Amino acid sequence: MELLPGVYLSWSPKEKAVRAVEAIKRAVVERWERSGEGPTLEVAVLELDERQYRALRPLARALVEKMGSAMLEEMERLLQRMRSGKTSRDLTGWYRDLARRYERLLNACMALDLEPTIVAKLKEKWKEVTLEAGRALKK
Repeated sequence: MELLPGVYLSWSPKEKAVRAVEAIKRAVVERWERSGEGPTLEVAVLELDERQYRALRPLARALVEKMGSAMLEEMERLLQRMRSGKTSRDLTGWYRDLARRYERLLNACMALDLEPTIVAKLKEKWKEVTLEAGRALKK
C-alpha cells in the first residue's frame, strides 16, 4: 500500500518483502543498463515496531478511506452498467478486476487492523454488485 510517493506499507513478512524488492531492483537495474541510463535507485525495507506502526496508521487509514470511496463510486457505475441490460466481455472483466481490488483492500484492512467506516459501506455495496452480477453476467 503506497502511503506517500515512494513509501509503501506492507504486511508481508520482512524476508518476503526483501526478496520482492531485490527482484524488482535487479529488473530495473538491468533495464537501465540496457538503455545506458537511469536514475539512482535507493531502497530500504524496514520492520516497524508497534509505536512506529501506530504513527503510520492514520496515513494507512486515510488511504483506505480514499481508495474505498473511489471504489464505492466505481461499484455504483458498474451497477448502473449491469442494470442497463448491455452486457459484454468488458463488463465481466471490469467485474473481475473490481473483485480482485476489493478483496485486496479488505485483506489490507484485516492485516493492518484497520476498520474505517468506508469498509462497512463497501461490504454492503459489494453484496448488491455480486447479486446483480449473478443476474446480468450469467446470460
